Amino acid sequence: MIINSDTLYKIGDIYDKTISSFDSVLIGQKNVKKVVASSLLCDKNARMLFTGSTGMGKTTLANFLASNFNSERISVNSDLIPTDIYEQLKDKSHLQLLQVDEFNRASGKVQSSFIELFAENQMTVMGKKYTFNDFYVIATQNNTDIAGIFNVPQALYDRFDVSISFDTLSGEEMRMILFTDFKPLYSEHIDFLDIEFTKLAVDSFKINKKDMDLLMKIFNIINAMVYNDKNLFAGPNIRAHAFAIKLAKFNALIDGRDYIKPCDLADFINYLYMHRIDQNVKILHDGEIQEIFDDARNNILSLRR
Repeated sequence: MIINSDTLYKIGDIYDKTISSFDSVLIGQKNVKKVVASSLLCDKNARMLFTGSTGMGKTTLANFLASNFNSERISVNSDLIPTDIYEQLKDKSHLQLLQVDEFNRASGKVQSSFIELFAENQMTVMGKKYTFNDFYVIATQNNTDIAGIFNVPQALYDRFDVSISFDTLSGEEMRMILFTDFKPLYSEHIDFLDIEFTKLAVDSFKINKKDMDLLMKIFNIINAMVYNDKNLFAGPNIRAHAFAIKLAKFNALIDGRDYIKPCDLADFINYLYMHRIDQNVKILHDGEIQEIFDDARNNILSLRR
């Protein structure tokens, strides 16, 4: 694909239509909509984890996304076993989106299956491997619900490209939900052909030396958080960096550019890297971690291309 003015215009139009479709089903959550739309349109294999308290719109948005694709929904409970997942997916050769509800209720064996499925698009059941084509994953979990949940290993969190925390509603947003006639409208749709177009544009985006140098500076700032005195991250961030490049390309394209700027990634670092923090460290230093991320964001924005 040739990246020209017509291509850039169409990409911007697709992005705007995607945001508009989100607005038709969900009040507020501006940052959430931005991250979800960018992740959706830059990679047909994106894995997204929706977190936050109940009633913030996680399931509403997940249901809307699922309604736009050939999707399958897995409602996780303590009785779920890997064979159950395979039985749901075995005839889904055209699966485009897998919706996983109550993600952190998965037992250890199911978590192992999810690690393999999310990382390699395959499952091993009774010694036999079953392979699937690319598909999105939209998983939800409630932060405040502790009954019946299992500890999720870092290796599984690391398989998500972005972890998106839904914000607490403002007073005005709560008023709109409680005292207006707003109801989610599923009439607007996301065209999968549009996604194929934007994905091809991202793949066609040529990283030049200046882009590469800038991205390495950004990743060095992120990596510096690994080696601080808190040892925040459980491991290397290669997966996060790889997806970050796709997001940076896409955000440059919707801004009408064929080159990358620091702002294309600065606002995404929480979503790309926060869930990769060792959970034990996060509990011990929760009050300091956002400050560390804010400093990293400011350092990224201060970079010159």
